[in-house]
Amino acid sequence: MKNEVTLDRVSVANLTAGRVDPVEFIESAASGGFGAVGLLLMSATAHPLQHEVVGRPEVVRKVKSALKSHNMRVFDVEAFILSPASDFEKFRPALEVGAELGATHISSIGAEVIGNDAYLEPTQRIDLFGRLCDEAARFGLHVGLEFMLYRDIATWKDALDLVEAAGRSNAGLIIDTLHLYRAGGTPQDVAGISANRIAYAQLSDAVQISPELNDLPTEARGSRLHLGEGSMPLHELVDALPKATQLVIETPIAAEANWSTIRRIQSAADSSRRFFERHAAR
Repeated sequence: MKNEVTLDRVSVANLTAGRVDPVEFIESAASGGFGAVGLLLMSATAHPLQHEVVGRPEVVRKVKSALKSHNMRVFDVEAFILSPASDFEKFRPALEVGAELGATHISSIGAEVIGNDAYLEPTQRIDLFGRLCDEAARFGLHVGLEFMLYRDIATWKDALDLVEAAGRSNAGLIIDTLHLYRAGGTPQDVAGISANRIAYAQLSDAVQISPELNDLPTEARGSRLHLGEGSMPLHELVDALPKATQLVIETPIAAEANWSTIRRIQSAADSSRRFFERHAAR
């Protein structure tokens, strides 16, 4: 991806601001200049959501109104966990709401390996992922599969193997630059993945020294860095992506944890804009 990037073509992930009210998040993202948002419809952790959307028609109406008022769109909804505890019947209403809000993509992830000993067998994981893809297709949704060292789909190769084994045309990898970097992935690896197997990319930066495995979730959920403030080869990673790849900013910053939503989003917007300006000038 070597073309100029402007924020109105970029989405911002909910993790950038934390688990905040979706309407407040949409308004803040619009104020910052982003063109789209990602919304959390199903928790990726053991902690329940503070702001439920699924099963809350009044909340869905407010979200749709905010999107229309601010000329915003929902790019993706998350998180669909592939684990023995997954309840497929709970996936359907989340997919339906995601589609109603205009999302085009969903995020799926594996089971955490820290403090866990219950995992799907490979054939079970392929089957569940394939079923999720089929159900998502009914709603016109593309399924992104995210890899993380602290989950049982750990690397980009693991994710690609699962996507290829499932064989669904609406499935691809989420290239999260932090998880790629921590797993030893390179821009050359990204460039070698077929364009139709990359769903989208989540951008953040990080320090060079990796935390221990048990501390990786803390880094991912709250201690990333703004683009260009760490040691990742981000310019090369962005260049390695297919031209049409949707970019998502996912930068929860520890020093900004107590800031207001609008201030956190504005900080992400300002840093991202500077990065893309430098990228275009290279």
